[in-house]
Amino acid sequence: MPATAIEPCILVGRLPAEPTQADLEIGFAVRGAEILACDAKRGLAVDVHRTEHDDIDAWLKAISPKSSLWRRLLGLDR
Repeated sequence: MPATAIEPCILVGRLPAEPTQADLEIGFAVRGAEILACDAKRGLAVDVHRTEHDDIDAWLKAISPKSSLWRRLLGLDR
C-alpha cells in the first residue's frame, strides 16, 4: 500500500482561546474541508495502487503462454 494511504491526516485549523460562534462555525468548516481533502488524497492513492496492480496482472496474463489444446482437453493445465 502506498505511504500516502496510511499517513495520518494533518488538521491545521485551530480555534482561538475563547472562540465565538463564528469562530466555531469557521473552524468546523475548515476542519471538514481538511478531512475531505485528506480522504480524497488517500482514495486516489489506493485507486492508483489498485490500478497499477490490475495492469501488472493483465500484462502477466497476456505474456504467459497458452496451453495446448490437448492439455486443455485432458485437464492437465490446472
